[in-house]
Amino acid sequence: MPRKWVLWALFLSSYTPLFFLVSLRSITSSHVIAIVSGLLAVAGIGGTIVFLVTVKQKTPGRYELLEVESRDPDVAAYAATYLLPFLTIFSGTWEDLTSLGAFIAILGVVYVRSRLIYVNPFLAIFGFRLWRVIPITPGAQSATGLTPWPRFLLARTEGVRKGQLIDAWRATGDLLLLKESLNDDD
Repeated sequence: MPRKWVLWALFLSSYTPLFFLVSLRSITSSHVIAIVSGLLAVAGIGGTIVFLVTVKQKTPGRYELLEVESRDPDVAAYAATYLLPFLTIFSGTWEDLTSLGAFIAILGVVYVRSRLIYVNPFLAIFGFRLWRVIPITPGAQSATGLTPWPRFLLARTEGVRKGQLIDAWRATGDLLLLKESLNDDD
């Protein structure tokens, strides 16, 4: 299981665009809300950078992809949660702030526990795509009676496909970060 800071950093990262938009929306009505939202956006960006740098310090592994499924539609569904602050009348009262803060806290717990934090609009903005893959290490017997378990793969490419051999960093127990493609001819 990944460290808690990794999960919460990815959660903050996934809401970085929302924090930025709330900051812009409240800049004339409440400097406090604008500053706090701006700081949360900066924390999300910082958490993403620390996460990616930390992952890339590990030794990458080599994997063959037995199955590949794009999870990009999940990002659009996740982004729908951004609508709440914009569908409500946001006057900056303590009731608005409390309800918005509670909403984000509840989502944080749900998304961290359910691993939905990998569905991340902020990473999508910077070209990352999310894939559900079943990887094995080359030479491993896929028919040994043990079913390989699925993982998520973050990649800055559209070319991920079944049978492809990749180098990837293991970010968490169920998340890989693509380093490079080893063969594009399969």
